[in-house]
Amino acid sequence: MNKYILILILGVLAFNYSCTDDFEELNTPSNVVTEPNAAYLFSNTVQSVFANYQRNWNLYADMYGQYMANTRTSFPSPRYEYRNDWVGNFWRESYTQHLRKTKAIQDLYGDNPAYTNAIAQKEIWECYWWSRLTDYYGDIPYFGAAEGKTVTYNSQQEVYYDLLARITKAVNDLNEDNTQFNYGEYDLIFRGNVSKWKRFGNSLRMRLAMRMSNVDPSKAKEEFVAAFNDGGMTTNDDVAQVPMWKDGWYDYLHQMGWNWDRNVISKTMADRFYDQSTAGEDPRAEQWLAYQVTENGVKVAKSKEEVGKDKYFGLENGRQESVPAGVHQNYARLNLSGSYVGFSGNGGEVSMYCPVMFYSETLFLNAEAALRGWISGEPNTLYKQAVLASMDFVGVEQAKANAWVDGLLNLEGSNEAKLKQLITQKWVSNFPNGVEAWADFRRTDYPDFTLPYDGISGNATVSEGTYVKRIRYPDNQHQVNELSMPESLNTLDKDRMDVRLWWDVADTKTKTNGLMSSNF
Repeated sequence: MNKYILILILGVLAFNYSCTDDFEELNTPSNVVTEPNAAYLFSNTVQSVFANYQRNWNLYADMYGQYMANTRTSFPSPRYEYRNDWVGNFWRESYTQHLRKTKAIQDLYGDNPAYTNAIAQKEIWECYWWSRLTDYYGDIPYFGAAEGKTVTYNSQQEVYYDLLARITKAVNDLNEDNTQFNYGEYDLIFRGNVSKWKRFGNSLRMRLAMRMSNVDPSKAKEEFVAAFNDGGMTTNDDVAQVPMWKDGWYDYLHQMGWNWDRNVISKTMADRFYDQSTAGEDPRAEQWLAYQVTENGVKVAKSKEEVGKDKYFGLENGRQESVPAGVHQNYARLNLSGSYVGFSGNGGEVSMYCPVMFYSETLFLNAEAALRGWISGEPNTLYKQAVLASMDFVGVEQAKANAWVDGLLNLEGSNEAKLKQLITQKWVSNFPNGVEAWADFRRTDYPDFTLPYDGISGNATVSEGTYVKRIRYPDNQHQVNELSMPESLNTLDKDRMDVRLWWDVADTKTKTNGLMSSNF
């Protein structure tokens, strides 16, 4: 049976549930679904990470995090333009679909002690989703939202504080009681493994705590240390990623980066493969990237050597002119034929995986926490362990990985200089998670990005010489809900995409010799 058809059908049924009185019970046929299985709802909401991926993520976060570059003039978002019929879908889908499903699980099973684990896992996932939403927009409707009524916007600080509290409670609620309801195979990330959910929850808490490091350092440290002590991810077996099956159609990176020829790797990303280690090219490059060649009408992935190139080249972000078909083949794109599990799948029914959080990110977070003096440990050691973890997950041979890391630039100089190098490698290792790449850049202003090659669009609400900082609110919010919006953003003129989020306290214009002075 096609798993997606089953999930979608039951997902639709889920929103028709209601309490039944005695009369309804007597007149309800025994073979009618009156209460959806929590597993079906949960599976459906987990798949939301790649829903409408091109319009919601690839044309915004993937470009703003400078993993990908656009090859079409018809896509103005890399020059910081807003398209309501594109990214506006993320807001609508979050409130009317994804968050409604997690609310349905809570409403149906939240009071049943047999579902304690299921509710806790749902909470961790929902908090992850809320973090994506607030990190795109800033202040959002949160308390009481997703209930089909108008609620006021809450500050991002309020949202973050509540998310951290919810994750903490959820992790504490998880237990190994085998009488608990288990999502089983419908838990597409951990297959019902409670211990892995606990570790993911703690790592997610560390991520959100670190996000606050410059704006609320005491709270950030408190939350981070508590999550660290409780235990985050420990190996690559703990990686959180969502599978896509071979027999389905998915609006994911392989469509934009291969089948549709809509984007290629960015020059910013490609250049970092060649300036980080005395050992030369980053061995992850050949795992992630390839050149596309058409043979007998079929697109085929080729290594740089096979096409006579000495490196993997990337395209500048924000090019206004269209890149001719015969030219954009000179730029690298995803290697769908390699051994990287994210692009090639598991060799069976799974064709690709969409990343949520890597184990290497947990190690990078620990390295930064050690650099800040929050936890014990040697930052440079943790930083190199993180790179090795990334190499291992990507499929690099251990000897090759060790040789490259032996030549990797150390964390040296001031704390700002050390952080810049740490975040640069964290950014490389998080590929292709553009959501996290863009968030880290806004938080730290590292690594070094480039402004749009042909300048910021005249239709953008971003000042010239300034990086995009957020996504503006959808048109319908301005049409029907401006009274609930933050006063500083409640008109189209004020709702700009160069307004910094709560945790984003500085920008690259304050850099001196390539370094900020705001991260410590």
